[in-house]
Amino acid sequence: MRRLPILATLVVGLAVAAMIALGLWQLRRAEWKEGLLASYRAARHEPALYGLPADLPIERAAFRRAHILCRISGAPVQVGGFGRGEQPGFRNILGCTLIDGRRIMADLGWSPPGVKPALPAIGQRIEGDGLLIPDEVLAKRVLGGAPGAVPLLIVLEGGAPGLSPSVAPSIETIPNNHRSYAVQWFLFAAVALIIYGLALWKRSRAR
Repeated sequence: MRRLPILATLVVGLAVAAMIALGLWQLRRAEWKEGLLASYRAARHEPALYGLPADLPIERAAFRRAHILCRISGAPVQVGGFGRGEQPGFRNILGCTLIDGRRIMADLGWSPPGVKPALPAIGQRIEGDGLLIPDEVLAKRVLGGAPGAVPLLIVLEGGAPGLSPSVAPSIETIPNNHRSYAVQWFLFAAVALIIYGLALWKRSRAR
């Protein structure tokens, strides 16, 4: 009986085990994302919030309507987006400080390309109704790492003066592709085993 090459077998075994572990992790992530999206969909039917309660988890506030009062506390950031007529342009987003000192983001409205809107100055009060959207990536860009930053964006329903209301992101646009990633990792593991098996077979034939 021919002995397996110990080092090569160990390396391949560890690599395959790592790929399988990553696949299982992606399956767990898929279950977590499915639960998160379900909570977002349920939140759409919850009563509107007046303000943003400090003890309300972000996943419970996400995709709920809210009446927010805050003061502009940061420079504007423009991101690509659409107005109510589906025209492409820019959403105008600023940091906004709540009464208790926490900072969220406010989407003040949409403007067409080439237009520089007159936006509220730092310190100006903003009050209105809108939809709360979770967005950690945008929060890092708009709010940075400042204390009290909350990764929630309120998309104002009426828009600020001189701006049209932005189209709020939809739950349906949030991807949940973790299961496909899991399948890829399992396929990688299977291919690695097949390739190593063929290599061992050729090695034995050569001898």
